[in-house]
Amino acid sequence: MIIIFSPLLLLAEVEEAYASHPSSANQGYVGLWEYPTAEMPEDGGGRAGYTGASPYAYYYVDLAWLPWLEINARLTTFDNIFVAASGWVNDNGVGRDYMDKAIDVKMKLHHSRSWYIPSIALGVTDLMGTEIMKSWYGVATWRFDEKFSFSVGYGTDRMNGLFGGVSWHATDWLELKAEYSPLDYTLDSVGSFKPHPASASSKYNVGAVFTLPWGTQGAVSWQRGDEFVFSLSQSFSLNGDFLKSENGASKGKAYEAPGSARIAEWEDMEPQRLGANITEALAQYVRVRDVEVAIGDREILVAYENYGHASQAEAMVRVLVVIAAVSPHLDTLYLIPRVRGVPVVSAQFPGDTLYAIRTRDLETKKPLQSAKFLWADRNFARGREWAWHSSGELRERANQDLKAMLVYEPRIDQTLADDYQSRWSVDLIYEKRSSNGWSAFADVRAPIFSDVNIWWEPDVNEKIRLQQAVISYLANFKGNGDNGIWSLSEVGWLDENWFGVNQWGRVYSRDGRLWGGARLGMVRDRDPLAFAGLPAGQVVYGLGWRYDDDSSPWRTVGWLQAGYNFAGLGLDLQLDYGQFIDTDTGAKLSLVRRWDDAAVGFWISRTDRLSSDKDFTAAGIHLELPAERWFGSWLGNESAHIWEQEVPLLSTWRIDAGREPGSWRNPDRLLSQLRPIELKNNVEDILEEYCAFDTEELEQSKFSSTRGLTDYFRNR
Repeated sequence: MIIIFSPLLLLAEVEEAYASHPSSANQGYVGLWEYPTAEMPEDGGGRAGYTGASPYAYYYVDLAWLPWLEINARLTTFDNIFVAASGWVNDNGVGRDYMDKAIDVKMKLHHSRSWYIPSIALGVTDLMGTEIMKSWYGVATWRFDEKFSFSVGYGTDRMNGLFGGVSWHATDWLELKAEYSPLDYTLDSVGSFKPHPASASSKYNVGAVFTLPWGTQGAVSWQRGDEFVFSLSQSFSLNGDFLKSENGASKGKAYEAPGSARIAEWEDMEPQRLGANITEALAQYVRVRDVEVAIGDREILVAYENYGHASQAEAMVRVLVVIAAVSPHLDTLYLIPRVRGVPVVSAQFPGDTLYAIRTRDLETKKPLQSAKFLWADRNFARGREWAWHSSGELRERANQDLKAMLVYEPRIDQTLADDYQSRWSVDLIYEKRSSNGWSAFADVRAPIFSDVNIWWEPDVNEKIRLQQAVISYLANFKGNGDNGIWSLSEVGWLDENWFGVNQWGRVYSRDGRLWGGARLGMVRDRDPLAFAGLPAGQVVYGLGWRYDDDSSPWRTVGWLQAGYNFAGLGLDLQLDYGQFIDTDTGAKLSLVRRWDDAAVGFWISRTDRLSSDKDFTAAGIHLELPAERWFGSWLGNESAHIWEQEVPLLSTWRIDAGREPGSWRNPDRLLSQLRPIELKNNVEDILEEYCAFDTEELEQSKFSSTRGLTDYFRNR
């Protein structure tokens, strides 16, 4: 076959319209049908879906956790292997389908932007757990223009050697895929049982993927020479709007501001009138409270507390947009975001930045090159000459919330005869905000339906309980460009299991990239059957797999903590070392990737209580997902609520081993978005999006980003 290329194609970079939300293989990772390709979703993007390929059924969530690292969390069930009520595997059809948890990882070594050099990736499937389907592989993918790609690779174990295939986007909504699959299904086994004991009838798989404009995909294929396979998935993004258009570009958000009346000259605007205009505009267009405005000689200072936006960077950009619309040209603007009335960061913007925002004309891709972000001094407004100064405007605005919320709690455990259980509840929530560091929170949970019956989680019952009730105090001990020194205290019903006290102390570097500190706590068990009562001693479940010290119902815990932020990636590395709930001593290592107001992380602990046949104690996933991502795309609403969840993946039979007591708002939740270096980077990204809103420039924004490790070595 002879193919003739246009000379222009040799110089052209590959378009990423179709690569932004590439289709998944059966198991969930980006690929052909059974095998991966070297492509991956955009940074922060991914898919959640289901594939039925009897005897296998795959439920998965796939995510580009880093611009060059794809992680796929997968639950596989086998419809011909069963688990009896007693928990053992049998082949007589009695019980439920056997299920297996797995993690697949793909690392993109090189991201190609030309047809003649392939993208290259290395990966491993079924990295942790039973490792029933474990394979190592390497794969290369050539993309010829935006519609056609060819992949070839080599895999070990069940991948069984050389594999490859092609993908062709016939239209915007139709993709055709074909692959050569030497997969060895006979290697899959659960004990002595094999879900697919015979080799595949054919080594060729073919089929089609159908894509809707909002990223929903359905696929049908003929695989193994004897079976039709069906799948359904939905793309998402944590790096911008939750739902995307078909080409992966963000639809953008509306940043409202006062009308475009002619801006007065500085000399013609009275300071008191300017301050009143700023306060009134912020009250109308931005969800902030406790506003303080100071007007000086061609400079403005505005302190505020964000209460209605999950993203602190978005709140700051909205404040910038409003001030740019109502202020005459000035030399310097200072913005001081606060938490509970405590100043956190001092952001200094030159007046030209406001003009660029007003005209939506960024002369550089780095609009905040001359801006300064520092830890704020507690007395930020003192020691300066102000022509006009107001304090405490809008202080009573949103100083307390009372709301009801529907809560769904799933429980998935392959060791249970009833492996999927759940509870629906209604939470009545109250929150009190102050302007002097204090805050209070209470959550009463009333179950309305539950089929959860797990002996080691007696708190998940049908009783109405006080889920949380906490009084918290935040203090800032230093700032003004120096290191940030913070203290945070909590006392009360910390979560569904523990009553007690949390105390954190942290010292951050000048830019917030590096920090160290400690966490201390004293807690005791809660009575799982009482509204808010405490038992006389410790609660011991089942076989006593909890530390039980009859001398005192209280437990003392404490850790030395240190962290480092890879600001270019939004990646937080944290190490805790100390004593956990089970009086076990050891360390916990966590890596959390943050996309402004969303976060996904992984953690692993190792103490002197180890898991059976493992060299660690426990491991899991940390999630922070803003409600705005899930509901705003459909309902157009905004909310500051962030859903936070720890999802254990593997653990020891010692229930409290490697475990820390709960908390309401730890320093990471309160301060991570406001660290100077992180806030500056996120504000810069949002400003670029704002100034490119509704223009072709948005197509080239960060929302269609993917990179390989070689890009970092080349400083690209």
